[in-house]
Amino acid sequence: MSKQGGGSVGETGPTRGQGAVFRVGADALRRRSRNQAVGAVLSLLLAAVIVLAHGQHPETYNDVLLWSVLGFLVLINVIGYARHRRYRRLAVRHLLRIGDAEVHFETGDGRSVLHRGDIAAIRVFRRRGRIRHIQIMRTDDRGIRLEDYENMMGLADALKPLVPSAHWQGS
Repeated sequence: MSKQGGGSVGETGPTRGQGAVFRVGADALRRRSRNQAVGAVLSLLLAAVIVLAHGQHPETYNDVLLWSVLGFLVLINVIGYARHRRYRRLAVRHLLRIGDAEVHFETGDGRSVLHRGDIAAIRVFRRRGRIRHIQIMRTDDRGIRLEDYENMMGLADALKPLVPSAHWQGS
């Protein structure tokens, strides 16, 4: 769902009912939540190992190491959780609408348009035969990465007519 860049992306909204519509998938949101939880558990395990080592060898694992590692783990997990919450809040309201000559991005009240002429190339990245993400390269050398949508194959098919076949990479 990430979108990078500025330049020639306009701020106008799409005409309702136009083009194919894609949303961020519930499976992707669950996977990201699971990954966040796994990261927190691994951080707790690392903190427990440092605390145990500090108890057994206080001269090697001194208080500075103990508190700096614990502080770092807490800080990283709080930042990661805040970013995860923000992503989920935006992803639930996000949709991508592909028309004949434009790609419309909508997130709540925010809308932006990428015109066909602003697209330099599109690359499809696969792993084990499945599309993992799609990179839209713009004419101003910026990129937009599309990932975690419900129907990535349908998204690729809808984007393909927007560029000449020579500018399409990955089938």
